[in-house]
Amino acid sequence: MKGLLNLVMLAQEGQVPGATPPAGAQAAAQVQAPAAGSQAAPVAAPVHDAATQAAGQGQMWQTLIFFGVMILVFWLLIIRPQQKQRKKQEEFLKALKPGDRVVLASGLIGRIASLQNDIAVIELDKDVRVKVLKSQIATQYQEPGESRS
Repeated sequence: MKGLLNLVMLAQEGQVPGATPPAGAQAAAQVQAPAAGSQAAPVAAPVHDAATQAAGQGQMWQTLIFFGVMILVFWLLIIRPQQKQRKKQEEFLKALKPGDRVVLASGLIGRIASLQNDIAVIELDKDVRVKVLKSQIATQYQEPGESRS
């Protein structure tokens, strides 16, 4: 913010190249110009002092730090928890064995009859079996009142 204010102040004084000073400043410059002499006094080249350069670099660092903090927050709040959840789900799927009671992503509850690579055969009821992808198994099922071991 200070850098922006410094830039505005320098623009009003006419020290920033390419910046147009306010109309009042131009009028004041014309009044101060010598009326009698035919030669105009040479105009000094714009001066870039160390303060303006430091202000520009300070703003750049502030912007970089802001984006770095935003990326860190994004990673901590979104990406990292999703990675942990995905890893936990993969471990759960690897640990499945025939006989486990599971809940499918569709909400069906059944018992694993067999596992073959990425396909699980789920027994929903006596003599009712369906083939599903292992990735569609959401969680293990527990009857209400059972304790998880």
